Amino acid sequence: MSHAKAQNRSRLIRVLVDEGLSAQEIADRVGWTVGTLRVRCSQLKISLRRSGKSKSHICLAVPNAVFGRLQHHATLMGISESELATDLLQTIVQDDLCDAILDREVAKAA
Repeated sequence: MSHAKAQNRSRLIRVLVDEGLSAQEIADRVGWTVGTLRVRCSQLKISLRRSGKSKSHICLAVPNAVFGRLQHHATLMGISESELATDLLQTIVQDDLCDAILDREVAKAA
């Protein structure tokens, strides 16, 4: 398996764990047995334990360069990339910052 493919699979596993999927569901998604998933997660230092959080899920395609910067900031903050992305999006939406951040003018609904 190429390094890039392995990185993508590692990211996918982390996202699926963050989404609260079971080990069996994750294994099914990546095409492995649960045993293989557990070994690979152990090697990658990925915990398969679910947080029990209830949340809506969205999967986003993020360019590698952007993900790398997000990952760097998350590591410095001691949180997961998913948690940082969620916090950022929550703040942007709650504080109505979409237009300001993207520097776009959007017609306001009356």
